Amino acid sequence: MSASADPRATIETTEVRGTRAQRADALHDLSVAHVELGHLDVAARFARRGLRLTGEARFHLTLAWIELDRGRRKRSLEHLDLATPLLRGRELARARCLRGLHLCQEPLLAIAELTAVIRELRRYGDERWLANALIGRGIARCNATRLTSAEADFRAAETLLRAMGEPGRAAMCLHNRGFVAMLAGDLPLALRRYEEAAKAGLDSASRPEALVDRAEALLAAGLTADARRVLAPAMELLRRCDRHVPELAVLSARCALRDGDPAPAIRHGGTDVEFMLAAGKLDAVAAHRFRGPAQTRALGWLAQALRSDRRGALAACRAGLKVLDEHHGDWPRRELTGHALGLARTAREVLHWSERHRTSVPLPPNDPGLAQALTDLRRAKAFGLPLEPLERDVRRLTLASRRSVGTNAVPTGLPLVSFIVHEGQMKAVTLVDGRARMRVVPDPSELVRSAKLALRAGRAVTTDLLPDEEEVVVIPDGVLNEMPWAALGRRVHVVPSLSRWRPSGRGGHRLWVTGPGLSHDEVPALQREHGGTIIESTVESTLKQLDGAGIVHIAAHGHVHPDNPLFSHLELRDGPLYGYDIARIEHPPETVVLSACESGLARAFLDAGTRAVIASVLPVPDARVGAAMAEVHRLVDHPAEAARAVAHLGFSCYGTGTRVAACRAAANDVPVQSS
Repeated sequence: MSASADPRATIETTEVRGTRAQRADALHDLSVAHVELGHLDVAARFARRGLRLTGEARFHLTLAWIELDRGRRKRSLEHLDLATPLLRGRELARARCLRGLHLCQEPLLAIAELTAVIRELRRYGDERWLANALIGRGIARCNATRLTSAEADFRAAETLLRAMGEPGRAAMCLHNRGFVAMLAGDLPLALRRYEEAAKAGLDSASRPEALVDRAEALLAAGLTADARRVLAPAMELLRRCDRHVPELAVLSARCALRDGDPAPAIRHGGTDVEFMLAAGKLDAVAAHRFRGPAQTRALGWLAQALRSDRRGALAACRAGLKVLDEHHGDWPRRELTGHALGLARTAREVLHWSERHRTSVPLPPNDPGLAQALTDLRRAKAFGLPLEPLERDVRRLTLASRRSVGTNAVPTGLPLVSFIVHEGQMKAVTLVDGRARMRVVPDPSELVRSAKLALRAGRAVTTDLLPDEEEVVVIPDGVLNEMPWAALGRRVHVVPSLSRWRPSGRGGHRLWVTGPGLSHDEVPALQREHGGTIIESTVESTLKQLDGAGIVHIAAHGHVHPDNPLFSHLELRDGPLYGYDIARIEHPPETVVLSACESGLARAFLDAGTRAVIASVLPVPDARVGAAMAEVHRLVDHPAEAARAVAHLGFSCYGTGTRVAACRAAANDVPVQSS
């Protein structure tokens, strides 16, 4: 394959005419140009025409490259075998390079072969194929988890290709360096390099595999909606050029399972287990569980779990999680906990693994890079500029600064109901007086819909979701996050996980925040009755004042982000206060009352460290807001009781809703038994 700095120009200007030799050259140039654009069917047609015309080995070599690119290794080797006896010198070195690329799944052999080929190509001054060989050796070194050496190979190839005036292929090398970062567990660096590669000219239309890599990183980062958006064009592009990438179906299935929809996973062959078994990779991946970066070792333990019986699999999952815990890693945590959850049999096992599966990793406060990115996002929103690139920057920055949180404990004396969605099924584990029971919850969406309809109609909400107890801790999942829990007739403490139960309170001053455009402002009357300070409702002023506060009342318009709750926001005077902003508060307020319609920010406050949030899942009529908020603040020292008093308006208590004194008395927690 000859150099083709501008494949589109080659296609536009090249005509197949003249002497036999001229026509052969034209066919070869056209074939190579279409290869670089990802038009493999067209490229193969030109190469076969050249082969019929001359029988030259270079056309076999080109066809070998095309078939390897298509994933048809046997056909590629057939063409390579036909070409090799006819080649000498530089062309023979190129054929050896292709053989080295075939060996990439046997990395040590590939590294040895390509190292020898690289020496030959340097001697011939064949820079283009030298870049190919460096890329191939980089891939082999990735497979051998020699990540520092792989990074050096991709960087050297990138430098060569830029000097040759091939920015598109150089960008692919930058993308490959992102893949190295992904294997090393540095998701922020991986995502940044993927984005930089796209900006540098990587043509995803000709290399849709790049989109698959990017989706893999997004999914590993927990950004399922973003991964779906990237996968959609990748699937269409691969379908058009008749290329098969098994990982694509697996990623699509994983996205569906993350969203609680098992159907796509079933259509695509189930799970990662089947893909890895089909690809024959489990043994090779499992071998890395004792060496390499933390994420690589954790992935090795995942592979070990996938090939083991139940007992061995659970032990492997625990070992992988221990590696991640020791190194503050986040990937592939959900894959490990999800596999273990699928193997859980008893109610206590399901409770234990569901807690490990749902544990979030909150952001540290006072990150200046994140603060600037959020300011840029607010400015863009104010001026009507595109938000998606800035939102990507915010997500990437947050990945770089995650920290671990405590594990699970059941509050003494309080019944517990924990819900978990796994592989499309909602399960409920009830723990009362030390006895655990488990059942399947059919059609939870209908339960939520019926409860909201009943409230709007002024009827009582009836359901068997909770035990017949006066007070209960609830851990919802999936659609049950939208359930008006306090309306079920109990004092309910709704927590996202047991790690968010906070049994102590420090007190603090009372603050009042009012956003713009409210038709009814209840704050002045409440402040006159209960005291405290009404603060300036700009974002930075509000964040500064919230630090260390006791009780905070926020009356503002709320907006729920459907794909990422941390982009949900409250409208303040100078722009939106995002969930990401709340994560920046070093000492978040003890209790927050959200007098906002469906803001979606209760979880953000709890993750930041707030003890209790009183919020509604329904729009509250303006005429009823004043009386409702007066009742809330009369009982606000007991948040669960306060929420129960206004449960008919959709309010619930999120977090630890007991009185401060009672919380301190109940600090002796009972740990959940591990499986």
